[in-house]
Amino acid sequence: MNEFPGYGAAHEETMRMFSRTLDEDHRRRYAAIEALKIGFGGIAYVARVLGMSRRTLYTGIRELEQLREDDPDHPQRPSGDAKRVRRRGGGRPPITERNPQLESTLHEVLDAHSAGSPTDERVRWTDLKPLQLAHRLVERGFEISRNTAAALLDRAGFRRRALRKELITGVVDPTAREEQFRHIAALRRLARRRGIPVFSIDTKKKELLGTLSRPGQCYTTAPQTVFDHDFRHLADGILVPHGVYDVRANVGFITLGTSRETSAFVCDAIALAWTVLFRAMYPNATEVVLLCDCGGANAARSLRFKEDLIELATRLGVRLRIAHYPPYTSKWNPIEHRLFSQVERAWSGVMLDSPETALRTVEQTRTQTGLSVTARILDATYEIGRTCSDTFRDVKDRFIRHDRVNGQWNYLVDPNGFAY
Repeated sequence: MNEFPGYGAAHEETMRMFSRTLDEDHRRRYAAIEALKIGFGGIAYVARVLGMSRRTLYTGIRELEQLREDDPDHPQRPSGDAKRVRRRGGGRPPITERNPQLESTLHEVLDAHSAGSPTDERVRWTDLKPLQLAHRLVERGFEISRNTAAALLDRAGFRRRALRKELITGVVDPTAREEQFRHIAALRRLARRRGIPVFSIDTKKKELLGTLSRPGQCYTTAPQTVFDHDFRHLADGILVPHGVYDVRANVGFITLGTSRETSAFVCDAIALAWTVLFRAMYPNATEVVLLCDCGGANAARSLRFKEDLIELATRLGVRLRIAHYPPYTSKWNPIEHRLFSQVERAWSGVMLDSPETALRTVEQTRTQTGLSVTARILDATYEIGRTCSDTFRDVKDRFIRHDRVNGQWNYLVDPNGFAY
């Protein structure tokens, strides 16, 4: 009997392409079907074309024979489970099963190098790294690699974790805090229905300008050299980035100040963002919602900020509805994780030697979800230590109306004043 001469090259390539689309067990049985169809010489030929071993094809043939014994209406996969490719129980058993004494020895080592929380018995930590744990176990007669030691730490519940900054340093009424978050959510829903723009505002951390290092990396053809220390006196200036983020449109505006963070700077940055970008997006707006933190230059208790807000509302010609996030909850401000995090990535590894460099870089900030960023430099000088005018306390209630819900954090600023 002559050996099978083979299919043409095009047909063989089609066989290989189809085989790559199949799971391991289906591919094995497909190869067996092709080999049985050819007959004499089929196993050697199909093994060569599909790059399989003959043992794999013989396994596929046995599985086809077993398939004839199954229910024709409900054939089974070789694994016995429609969702599994391989049978259960495959692979090498865990090292703790191969070395029964390892489990007890591991607990002895970890107990000697672990400490626990005095308030929560579930929280423990160890000073051993995987390599150190491997050395301790080797000293006790177990051949353990670093990777295996890491797996043992994981099984024991020890994982690499960073400290979580969640404990509140001040005193905040949890009921008022929860009520404020619900109020802000309702305010955003109402603004969406009425077509009122909602802006999240905040000032990013200040950046030093000059030949100074920055965290992160970027693609360059050669390394850039910077000072070996980041002392303040080595900087050529300071950058004060202020952001205005449109929560609904996913659009951001960054004002790069070169002076100080004051309430006047915050209001000028908002006015600049409105003039350059947002006025054209909302030409018919009569009211704007501003979400901001509770402290800093836009503190909820600052009379100077409120007086500047009245002036800002007059300049923009719109009413300003202010909603402050409760103290110690600034990380929930949308601008933090939707805009500032992306700006920080754009500046990663970039030497900010001038405001213009920072401007060019921040305007390249983009995300796959559609975020776009516009930026401008504001080189005005702002003085600190300003206080509100002598008459502001007497007239502020004519222009500012506090809400019934958490009025210390929620209020409306009307440039035309309220009638009483």
